[in-house]
Amino acid sequence: MKKLLIASAALATLIGTPALAADMALKAAPAPMAPACIWCGWYIGLNAGWVGSSGNHLSNAGTDTDGGGLGSLLAAGAIPGSVSSNLSGFIGGGQIGYNWQTGNFVAGVEADFDGVSAKHTTNAVFPGSAVFLPITTTYTRQLDWLSTVRGRLGFTASPNVLLYVTGGLAVGEVKTGNAAVCPTFAPPCSTESTTTNTNTTTHAGGTVGGGIEWMVAPHWSIKAEYLYADLGRTNSTINYSYFGFNSSLTSSVRNSYNIARAGVNWHF
Repeated sequence: MKKLLIASAALATLIGTPALAADMALKAAPAPMAPACIWCGWYIGLNAGWVGSSGNHLSNAGTDTDGGGLGSLLAAGAIPGSVSSNLSGFIGGGQIGYNWQTGNFVAGVEADFDGVSAKHTTNAVFPGSAVFLPITTTYTRQLDWLSTVRGRLGFTASPNVLLYVTGGLAVGEVKTGNAAVCPTFAPPCSTESTTTNTNTTTHAGGTVGGGIEWMVAPHWSIKAEYLYADLGRTNSTINYSYFGFNSSLTSSVRNSYNIARAGVNWHF
């Protein structure tokens, strides 16, 4: 009987040992690690690219207290009712931003400030007619700097590649100018300082766009993006006085821009 009890205990120990070992192995397995949040946090960087506009026309409106002034010349076609004012040039500067990441989704905010070198000048020459003397009018348009503060919402196509849309506030310094040259008028336009004017203003508007960003190395990413920015309408007015009468010419344009640029960011 005693031998039977000893044999039963040994058999039970042999049967229970694999189950106990499996249980110990299961408890000892390490917990899976959460994926690294490579897009989270602060970043700073530089950008450069192209800024331009298409379909932006400068329109003219004139007044006269008597016939023969700038308003009459505009009505007769000696001064054009509108001229093309599409500009094109370089844009470049720096940006700073912050990202939050949840799974494949990334949200953030970014601010940038760019210097701009983009200007357009148009000369409209009227050679004279049986009714009106020759006159040349000149129109200028310029963007000196542009800054944006934008939200960003993106999706990681792969851990290192972020596709995003963006939009927010845009602020820039724009210049709108017009001038008249009429050497055979009485008096000639050049004798009056009011026949040349440039209006410099800081305008606020909006911007929308999108882009792609690639984390090419730890802490380093490169990006390419497109933005459309609209800073609203600006104008410039000149005045011409003759024989006690007054006339004016106001030139106005909508300041909208297409921006294509590339950039590099350092992520803290």
